[in-house]
Amino acid sequence: MTAFVETRHAAGLWRLGDAELLGELQDAEVVLRQAYAKVLGLVAEADARGVAERVGYPSLSELLRSVLLVSKREAKQRIVHAGVPVPVPLEPEQLSVIDRVLRELPPHVGAADREQAVEVLAAAAQSLDASNLVPLGREIVNRLDPDGALPSEDELAHPRREFRYDTRRDGSVRFQGCLDAETGALLGAVLSPLAKPHDAHDTRTLPERQGDAFAELLETSTTPTEGGERPHIAVTIDWHTLTTGTGTTELAPSAIRRLACDAKVIPVVLGSNSEPLDIGRISYTVPPHLRRALIVRDKHCAFPGCRRRPSTCHAHHITHWANGGDTALTNLVLLCGMHHRLIHHSGWTVRITNGRPEFTGPEFLRRRQVC
Repeated sequence: MTAFVETRHAAGLWRLGDAELLGELQDAEVVLRQAYAKVLGLVAEADARGVAERVGYPSLSELLRSVLLVSKREAKQRIVHAGVPVPVPLEPEQLSVIDRVLRELPPHVGAADREQAVEVLAAAAQSLDASNLVPLGREIVNRLDPDGALPSEDELAHPRREFRYDTRRDGSVRFQGCLDAETGALLGAVLSPLAKPHDAHDTRTLPERQGDAFAELLETSTTPTEGGERPHIAVTIDWHTLTTGTGTTELAPSAIRRLACDAKVIPVVLGSNSEPLDIGRISYTVPPHLRRALIVRDKHCAFPGCRRRPSTCHAHHITHWANGGDTALTNLVLLCGMHHRLIHHSGWTVRITNGRPEFTGPEFLRRRQVC
């Protein structure tokens, strides 16, 4: 095996000026693309001849893996790229973009249109990298096939939707999945307004805002009923842990206390040996008529500077019901999910003064304001 590309010895590269170094880099890239084009030409010829079968390999992919010492994925990619009829040498990712465009075009698009699409993309690839080539490819597909591929009757009746999730040891949930185009558009339309920054000082990243939006969507959604009852979450916790906030549970005691603020709760009291001693009756902590009065009073999330709409807010018990707090307007305040968590898990406090919620920040904030 002989090398057909001569390169400057690395020890002498430090003598190059910046412009000369970049010129050498560009020249090397041209040689690299030409070499890849030569490899693809040889792969295409080997495929056309059926060389793999003649020399005893089950497939061309297995032959390339053995001869070139490349991975299975790389071998398959080179076979695909060998079938892309580009007029000039391109780098692998650019070839993958062009291949996807050709595959997305429906059968009724003729050979002349396909050839022209390849020529346009190959010419654009001389000044665009693969990621910037994608929008052009999408535009070409839309122009040649403006109506898109019609879904089959089976696809309409059974759209592809997948959702997989698993619960980690700390109770957090990791998930992944995919949705059909219609449902995906619906998800985007629902999440987009909820994921907007609260204000100019909102420092959350887009993934964080979308995560909060998804949580808000779950909290405010109208869930299906079973036997006339909405689903509820049953969390086992002993009374001492719930009232004192200390102990071990499936979720953090503070999180359970927050969930219990405005939820249908099934309290299960456990004895010292974890045996159920009493199951209290199911009741709405905040009945609808009281929630309506709360909305009239607070109008939106009552936290200073927040204007989240009432439909996305929780009814927070200022003195928790586990500590003897009444379910009364004088003991309730409307809070969005983010500020509800803040009240439960930080030094912020709230009280009703002259019929209105009054918030007090943690001590370090008060010191900063004084300074």
